[in-house]
Amino acid sequence: MDRAEKMCCMQPKRYLDMLNQWLILKQEGKSIAEYIRKQGWKMVAVYGMGIYGRHIIRELSDTECTVAYGIDQKADGEYKGVKILRPTVRLPEVDVVINSVIYDQNDIEENLRNVISCPLVSLEDIIYLSY
Repeated sequence: MDRAEKMCCMQPKRYLDMLNQWLILKQEGKSIAEYIRKQGWKMVAVYGMGIYGRHIIRELSDTECTVAYGIDQKADGEYKGVKILRPTVRLPEVDVVINSVIYDQNDIEENLRNVISCPLVSLEDIIYLSY
């Protein structure tokens, strides 16, 4: 099994472990909105409109945090009233972009640096390191 195959096989466990930790935090009454507020951020964008990106948008709805837009290489349109943009041109200013994608984080960060000027934080870091 080559490196790419090993990484592919490891991803489902990583995603499941992160979901488990997120649920534990929710049961403890903690939220992503709380973390964002503590950082002094108000306007966010979400990179990756798969399952985790959509969960972030749902969790932040009806909070003091505003999801300005989602970012996805393959999707466009809207989700729950949030416009989805492709990262092909300079994106509107926000306080932070939350990356919901676990794999290829370094490549994603490198690609986004051309279209954003704000911090990029991974959902994985928020879930594991920030509470």
